[in-house]
Amino acid sequence: MNIALAGLPLSGKTCLFDALTEGAVDSAGQPARADRPNAAAVAVPDERLDWLHAHYGTPKKVPVHLQWLDLPGLAPGRSDLESRNTQILEHFHRADALVYVLRAFESENVPGGVDPEADAATLAGEFLLADLAVVERRIEKVEAQAAKPVPNRDALQAERAFLERCLQALEAEQPLQGVPETETERNILRNFAAITLKPTVTVLNVDEHDAGRPDEVAAGHPDLPTPVFGLCASLEAEIRGLAPDEQVAFLEEMGLDRLHTPGLLPGVHAALDRITFYTTGEKEVAARSLPRGASAVDAAGSVHTDMAHGFIRAEVVAFDDLKAAGDVKQAKADGHVRLEGRDYVVQDGDVIFFHFSR
Repeated sequence: MNIALAGLPLSGKTCLFDALTEGAVDSAGQPARADRPNAAAVAVPDERLDWLHAHYGTPKKVPVHLQWLDLPGLAPGRSDLESRNTQILEHFHRADALVYVLRAFESENVPGGVDPEADAATLAGEFLLADLAVVERRIEKVEAQAAKPVPNRDALQAERAFLERCLQALEAEQPLQGVPETETERNILRNFAAITLKPTVTVLNVDEHDAGRPDEVAAGHPDLPTPVFGLCASLEAEIRGLAPDEQVAFLEEMGLDRLHTPGLLPGVHAALDRITFYTTGEKEVAARSLPRGASAVDAAGSVHTDMAHGFIRAEVVAFDDLKAAGDVKQAKADGHVRLEGRDYVVQDGDVIFFHFSR
């Protein structure tokens, strides 16, 4: 899952990227470019996985990972940077989700006042225009195809009508998220990777003197796209670059009770409307990400295609029930372990043991 950091120049995107990735990329020596974003995978913190790993004592623990992309800031209205802006937007089209990084700190190096709402509106406007251009091009193509005696003419006319609704929404400065009504229409938008259809999360990048109360600062901006996470990216990047024992001392010195960056990771995963289920074995315990509403056979396939092809049944126990029971044997005795078929809808926190023919 690719998560792109989106913001205006000097909003703190690279500091946030460094904090999230704990300096996995030398951002100073290798600045992100529009044609070559910096990228790094980051594990999603998961207390349930930690418990399972300690409980089963397996050699390996496999968390869910998110791939983060750091790009230069969008510069709307800069004709000299039009090509760069286009390249950045192409990365946004390909991303699974966007994280708005909005400046809420004063800096002599950044022109203009602090106005995160205006910055968010500027970004949203660029995304609307990008989708508008895609929809207009697709309408022209569909009209040209439908004018010919083709066998799928009815489908093309239906798509044309849907695209007109998309066009009307975008021209009214509305994102495309609420426009599709059927799975067919949703697939049309997925095919051209509409930016305004993607999940978004907002990071309010606060000043260092507000680093201990970022949630309070965020609460003062109720009109920002939700969910909103407040943090001081520069300070968190500095702390995350220290050794673990030094981090604790620095936090105490700065009067901070915790780092806020780790909480962003599960927040983004949730915004993607995905759940986490778990598998266990002799060699590893693993957290696995799955779209909400997916079936047991989908979950099996996410582990290995052979499991899906030979699926027989799934033994399922909710993590909370397993933890309360202490082990699977007691969970079975308590009636919390269920046998489910291929159409069972997997729930967040399910621990699943798959039975399949080889």
